[in-house]
Amino acid sequence: MNQATGIRRLVSAAFVASMICAATACNSGGSGSSEGAGSPAPTTTTSSTSATAAAEPFTGFIDSVDGTSGTVTYKAELPQLKGGDAAVRDAFNAAMRAGLDEYLKPREDNVPVTVAPGIVDKDDRSEVSHIGTGAVAGVLLLNIFVDHAAHPFNAVSTTVLDAHTGEPIPITELFTDQTSGLTALVDGIKAEIADDEKLANQQAPEPVADQLANWLPDDDGLVVYIPVAHVLGDYYPVTVDWEKLTGVLAPGMRERLTT
Repeated sequence: MNQATGIRRLVSAAFVASMICAATACNSGGSGSSEGAGSPAPTTTTSSTSATAAAEPFTGFIDSVDGTSGTVTYKAELPQLKGGDAAVRDAFNAAMRAGLDEYLKPREDNVPVTVAPGIVDKDDRSEVSHIGTGAVAGVLLLNIFVDHAAHPFNAVSTTVLDAHTGEPIPITELFTDQTSGLTALVDGIKAEIADDEKLANQQAPEPVADQLANWLPDDDGLVVYIPVAHVLGDYYPVTVDWEKLTGVLAPGMRERLTT
């Protein structure tokens, strides 16, 4: 074998050894391989993070929002949810925001309007009032002043959603029979009005869904915000005990709304 042939063979052997070494390095557990395409590590991490996020329970909070909308200047305490099922959370947050947006529409005469946080019955204010396995609920209270008006007035908007689907739970769905259910609810409201000196001479709503639409579930009973005289805050929360509604509630409804 001449010298030139020997050199060529040495070069060829070195090249093959270099290729084998490179292939081995690519399959090693070094820091470069953990970030390579197709590595299972990122997939495992992402899956774990998603599972953790999905397991987070609903949490209620107040989002302080302010701004202007045409001639309307506003500041509000907006009840919101975080965590939990995304569809339910988004539906609740959107419903609460829609309740605010209803009062941010400029008047046709463009008179300036100021919207502020509302308070009724001394300390009742906007909140996420209930988070349960069957339902989530909240109330938005606003105080609205139209420029040059004699006084501001309060407005109320409640939201009650199914905690699994995010669909609204209307007041009519609570009862086996709508007519008897709403009548029993109004009878309970009348009894509460008669027992509360502050509500003397206040008129009870009629047993129709529209007049009872602002309601919330509570551990003690069904809370309805009824219209009252301005001196009392324009609206007043009246609680009718669950026991007074036992005979008219749909099966399992109390548990759905309170647990």
